[in-house]
Amino acid sequence: MQPSSNCYHRPASRLVAVGDIHGNFDGWIRILRIAELLDGRGTWIGGDATLVMTGDVVGRGGYPKRIYLWLRRLMREAEAAGGRVEFVLGNHESMSMHHIHSYTTVEEYRDFAPPSELDQFELRSSLASLPSPGGGDPQRNAAMLDISRLQEEPLGWLEFRRAMAPTGMVGRWLVRRPNLFVVDKTLFVHGGLHPRYAIGQPQDLDQRIRDELSRLSPYFELDPRNPALAEDGPHWYRIALRKSEQALSIELDETLGNWDLERMVVGHTPTFLIDPRSPGKILSKANGRLMCIDVGIGKAYGARLAALEITQDGNASAIYPDGRQKL
Repeated sequence: MQPSSNCYHRPASRLVAVGDIHGNFDGWIRILRIAELLDGRGTWIGGDATLVMTGDVVGRGGYPKRIYLWLRRLMREAEAAGGRVEFVLGNHESMSMHHIHSYTTVEEYRDFAPPSELDQFELRSSLASLPSPGGGDPQRNAAMLDISRLQEEPLGWLEFRRAMAPTGMVGRWLVRRPNLFVVDKTLFVHGGLHPRYAIGQPQDLDQRIRDELSRLSPYFELDPRNPALAEDGPHWYRIALRKSEQALSIELDETLGNWDLERMVVGHTPTFLIDPRSPGKILSKANGRLMCIDVGIGKAYGARLAALEITQDGNASAIYPDGRQKL
């Protein structure tokens, strides 16, 4: 494979990965400080290290806007220091970009709301004062129904929808993020990757998903055949759930072998669902070829903190607030 797209990054002297954080800004900053990537002010001090986030900043509470903006700043700071920060899209990003807000909380909407609640109320009042549609025009009637709904939605609901859309402030940035990311011999993907998607090259799969997510359509009007929506696609696949070590090893042999890779790192499935005996722990499966790093950093999952570290010689360790553990 040749590093010809933003799916790839050169081998890193130090590689750190953090799983789904679901809006837990304080917990995220804390684990990055423990990993010695940020200083006390939240500024990048990781030098030429690489940080990979495996998706799902949004959904289930917290402060997603604050985190997305901080991530963009860290990307600039890391690049200036010779390092890299990258964010791999998760299923909650792809849903939020296309108006599926089933998991979005009032707290998240408020994170996108104007600084003054008065600004929001004035906006709603001005919309509500528009003249009623006449002549039975279906389009105008539909528009007025949307305005009526706006009166009932939480503060920040409208701003959230606009910002997360593919043409919005956050959505434009998300569309440019990779759906899978390769650093040296390690593949990072949100949920996992079924062998049937490892036939072509990573950049081809990434572009196919990106093209679909760039469409201005509701989520359930996107192409169900596209890997972005597939149950065994990169955003949704729960690769390690209810699967024997032997079956998992066979699958990894095929997927990783097709792309000449050695290891896959995934989030998406909280590790306590994979092994109830190890809540809050990073799991190493199939002799270290699969790392499951969604430990439940989001407050909805217990705010458990952890980061994965992979050194240049390929050794992996879990970083916890109370110390490190070799994997």
